Amino acid sequence: MRYKTLLITTILSLSACTVGPDYQKPARELPADFVAADVLQALNVDNANKGVLPLWWQGFHDPVLNDLVESGIGKNFEIAGAYARVKAAKAEVQLAGADARPTVDVDINGGANASRDFRPNRDNDTETSMSGAAGIAIPLDVFGATRRAVEAAEYAYIRAEDELKGAVLDVSAEITAEYLGFRGQQRQLALLNQSIALQEKTLDIVRARYESGLAPELDLQRAVASVQSLKASVPPLLEDLQNKRNRLAVLTGRFPGYYEALLSEEGGIPVYQAAIPTLMPLAVVNARPDVRAAEGRLKEATANIGVAEAAYYPSFSLSQSLRIGLTDVSSVPVAQNLVASFAALITHALSDGGVRGARMNIAKAEAEEALANYDLTLREAVEDVELSLNAIKSSSDRQQYLANSVAASARSFHQAQTLYQQGLISFLDVVDAQQDLASDEQRLASEQTDYATEIANLFKVLGADVPVKAQ
Repeated sequence: MRYKTLLITTILSLSACTVGPDYQKPARELPADFVAADVLQALNVDNANKGVLPLWWQGFHDPVLNDLVESGIGKNFEIAGAYARVKAAKAEVQLAGADARPTVDVDINGGANASRDFRPNRDNDTETSMSGAAGIAIPLDVFGATRRAVEAAEYAYIRAEDELKGAVLDVSAEITAEYLGFRGQQRQLALLNQSIALQEKTLDIVRARYESGLAPELDLQRAVASVQSLKASVPPLLEDLQNKRNRLAVLTGRFPGYYEALLSEEGGIPVYQAAIPTLMPLAVVNARPDVRAAEGRLKEATANIGVAEAAYYPSFSLSQSLRIGLTDVSSVPVAQNLVASFAALITHALSDGGVRGARMNIAKAEAEEALANYDLTLREAVEDVELSLNAIKSSSDRQQYLANSVAASARSFHQAQTLYQQGLISFLDVVDAQQDLASDEQRLASEQTDYATEIANLFKVLGADVPVKAQ
């Protein structure tokens, strides 16, 4: 008994040991600032005093957009799937800790035997018996296998929450970009219809001159071709508009066709009118859900190394059992016995055919992969911001040039109309002027749309915080 007590005491004294490496955040030196930091600063020149909005898309001041994003966050199925993964990860934490909790087993057996004596004046005998056993087993996590497993599950749970936040940010940014693109294409369609109407007026002038014998048929056919060419650009725009309406419906958890009435009327391209966070690279990577999720995978993989290493050591558990027996023969008083025992169980595999070694190698390789993915995610996060800022700068410059070109093309077209009516230039000059004006207007509207959508993308790459609603 003394040796058993000593063994149990020794086992308990070892229970504070946890094998495997503890997670240490990788030391990484990030750039002090973005290369295109001046672009980020310039974006706030006119909006610095307006403040950063907690719901960034509200900076476009478009009620329809606000409703679409709010609906998407509440009903998008990608987000719903991310919520489900969070719930599953939470249950995995509970499951991982189950091995460290005591287990109780109960076993009850009962029976009766009857015997008959045919001799005179003899009673029949009936023997009944019942036995039961109750046992409790208390696992001892001496080398921390369960602690590491719980640690890995907790990191996975936190990672699932970060991935949920990433899904919410991605969906809000995608809905915003689709809506801005939709409004931009509506603007392009309106400009295209204006160009068609303008060229149809020119066609009327040419037809009148042709019928009066003042213009050749060549001019008439060129005018007809110009109008038809512009009209040919309408169907693709209508197709894109319909596709974007359908896409917005799916992103907000509806079936295609849901927004036919809501998005039937033309709206202008929203302009962002609020401050934008001027963050440093370190702040960006700390805010981005994908970077936090990548680090969560690294933490989980590090903990799993400890789980694999603990398999090399023996496992221990303490057990206590209580056995009760009851016997009754006819009217003889009940006889009972009670036996209790307390023991320690040690289990250790001397040879496993290399299973533990393989699992250890797998755990280490997965940790190496997680570290590589983390480093890659850091660099891609900084690159995303640089790409977005460069695109914003480029788009802003192109808008200025295109606006100047539209103004010049409009003056050129009106002058060409006047000169043609006076018979001073050929109709080909008028057609060229019309095409230049229509093309410049389309390009400007497209660039304004790209600029607005790039602002939405900037909030995504900066890791803007979007509140996650509980489900």
